[in-house]
Amino acid sequence: MKKLERIARQEQKAREKIAAMQAILKQIDGQRTEQENLQIVRQIRALNLSREELYTFMSGGELPPVLLGAITGDTNPEPEQIHSRREKKRKNQPDSTDQTEGETAQLESEDMNHEG
Repeated sequence: MKKLERIARQEQKAREKIAAMQAILKQIDGQRTEQENLQIVRQIRALNLSREELYTFMSGGELPPVLLGAITGDTNPEPEQIHSRREKKRKNQPDSTDQTEGETAQLESEDMNHEG
């Protein structure tokens, strides 16, 4: 019986240590997420975009000249329209109405995988 009780105590101690480490891990994960979010905010603010430019960019509209220049290295860029992979595939197909339901579902699935 003593051996079984000792094993039960060891098991309880191990479970307590695991719970403590999981709490620490959760806290560290929260700190990491917070730092990533702060880094994103800093990068967006560094672009010095107006609210309208930021909204247009985030909603898939034209690239603001600042971003286009940063991407291409051009100091006086022309605005460029942003297209999803799905829109690009549709442009390359002879007639988008010929898509089967499976192809449409596959394109939608690809869009979701690349957005998140």
